Order: sequence, then C-alpha cells, then structure tokens
Amino acid sequence: MMHIRDAVIGDIRVTDNEVSILNDPAVQRLNQIKQLGFAYFVYPGANHTRMEHSLGTMSITREILLNAEDEKIEELECAALLHDIGHAAYSHFSDALLKKYLHTDHETIGIEKVSEGTIKERIEDAGLSLSKIKNYMKGEGKGEIITGSLGSDRFDYLARDAHYTGVGYGIVDYGHLRNKIRIIKGKPVIEEAAVGNAEYMLIARYLMFNSIYHHHTILIAQGMYENAVESAISSGEMLPSDLKTLNDWKMLAMLHNIKESKAMGERLSNRLLFKRAFFGRIQNHINVKDLREEIEKAGFGREEYVCSAFKYKGDNDEVYIIPKEDASPVKLTEHSPLVRTLINMIKDTERLLVACDPSNMEKMKKILNREIGLPKKDQQIHI
Repeated sequence: MMHIRDAVIGDIRVTDNEVSILNDPAVQRLNQIKQLGFAYFVYPGANHTRMEHSLGTMSITREILLNAEDEKIEELECAALLHDIGHAAYSHFSDALLKKYLHTDHETIGIEKVSEGTIKERIEDAGLSLSKIKNYMKGEGKGEIITGSLGSDRFDYLARDAHYTGVGYGIVDYGHLRNKIRIIKGKPVIEEAAVGNAEYMLIARYLMFNSIYHHHTILIAQGMYENAVESAISSGEMLPSDLKTLNDWKMLAMLHNIKESKAMGERLSNRLLFKRAFFGRIQNHINVKDLREEIEKAGFGREEYVCSAFKYKGDNDEVYIIPKEDASPVKLTEHSPLVRTLINMIKDTERLLVACDPSNMEKMKKILNREIGLPKKDQQIHI
C-alpha cells in the first residue's frame, strides 16, 4: 500500500493491486494527456492530467461506498481508476475525431483496452473480476456511483478543473453531499437534506461550461486542432487508429512532421489562434454543414476557418432523491423548480462559433451577414 499526495484531495490511499494496475503503460499514458486539452491557452494553470483526475475519482468512489454502505468493492474502485483510459490526445478535443474516423467514443475504447494486453493480466493477477469492472465502467448497477449525474467522476472534475483554472464555480460542498448519498437497489440517491447541494452542483456544471468548457478561445483551439488532425489523416501519414495510442506531445510532434498539418500544428504550438467572427446564440437552427459549404464556396480552404455548433451538456441529467424516510425515490426535476428551469434552459441553448485568421475577417463577416444575418455589434471588425 502507498499514499499519493494530490493537490485537490490530499493523500490518496492506493492498495498493492491498484499500484500494479496504475503502473501499466496503458494507464501511465494518462500522465501525458491534459484534462482540459488546450485550455491552458486561456487558463495557464490548467495543465492537470487525466491521471490526476482518475486517481481522484477512485478516491471519491471509495469514500462514497464506505459512507453509504460501509463496504469496499475493489472492482468498483478499479473501474473508477480506469474510467478514462480510452481518452485520445487532448481528451475531449479528440472526441469528434474518434466518432468521425473510428465510429466510436473514448468510453468504448476504454472497455477494449482493459480487455486485452498487460492490463487485463494485471487485473486477473489481482484476483479481480474483469467482467464486473467493465460493467461498472459502462455505468451499470453501482457503476452509477462513478458515471451518474452526482457521480465521483463529476465530483472530481468540477473541483479539479476549478482548482487549476482558478475559477470558483466548480467548488461544491462535496463533503456534505457525499454524506447524504444512499444506495437504493444498487443505485445512488440522495437524502432530501442535500437537495440544495445537488441543485448547486448542477448549476455549477452549467457555469463551468460557460466560463471554461465553452470559452470561445478554447473552442477555437479545439477547431484548429481538429482541422490539423483531419489534414494529417487525409495525407495518409497518420492512421485513424493512431488516435487510440498517441498522447498529447506525440500527437503534436506528428502534426509538426506531416506537411499537410505542419502549419496548423505550428500555430497551435505558438498560440497563433484564429479570431472569432461570430460566437453566440442564434435565433434559428443553423445547419453547420451547409454554412461550411457556403464559406468554402467563397474561397476559404477547410483549414482556414473554424465553424462549429455547441450545445451544453446536462439536459438529460437525472438525480433521484428520498423526500422522506422509507419513501420511494423521486426525480429531482419533480421536486425542484430550480432544476427544471435549468434543464429547460439548457435544452434551448445552442451556440455557433465561426473563426478565421484576422486577415480574412472582413470577408468572413460578409459571408456570415448574408447567411445568418449578424447582429449589428457582430458586423464590426475587431482584431
């Protein structure tokens, strides 16, 4: 057994079995993958990794279990440690690429990775059930303690991302909320006394999207990164399967070494980002594919602009509460007008981002004004 000092949680206890799994190369790879991709362009402290988050999620999972049921489920803790093992380089910045080229997601890749190679051997040598770990990673049964709307994954990343960015929105009274979680028929629910904490956590996540996850500069960097990887794959020098194995620095090095992606890779390395031509809510739903076609008809190359639509996550969040002793769980949306309002607001929120090099801004503004009718304030050129 050993202890790892974590900047957010403090000392994290790691068992001998967990140390063995932690030392597998597939897990150590998480040390080279940033939790928030290129968010350090805006928040210089945001250099924390998927490894830190995975350890934190494991520790919180253990605390919830011991508090709610006074038991230890080693497979569940192991699933928490491994829940992000399938992430590609720069974390969620590669999600759209995984979907486009491999028709999969990082959760599915994670299940595949624990099912093969040395990590599978380490799990079996520890006497743990691989099938249980995979089911928990999928969020089945008590796996909701990790993946649910009030799961350990979310507890950790909100607190961790807030800590390293210096943004206070993600700081939630986790201690009180954890003490009010109960396990009913294998699923986590909360006591009514913690409803206020649960409401705040859902609001905090929305605010974190506003200030960090959907910050326009970070989204522009994401779009430029996607363009660079698409160019590299189109050249044939990068294989789609490379997305599963490359870490951040290997990915950026590959982008630099491929002719078709070199220019964009260098712009990312030197923070020479596109500037926003438009970023905001739009009155009518915009077909991004059609808008991209119009932009390219006007003479823009695919690598010369970013055009994407973004929706907030959380409109399908569901938390169950126990309104009184021995009562059946009810949905928080049925109990809390505040949460109902928030979810309805999220459902109607879609933002359009269009960005390009400052030298092409006037040209881009004219296209957007013609296609979507820019508000007057967005028709002006700001460099």
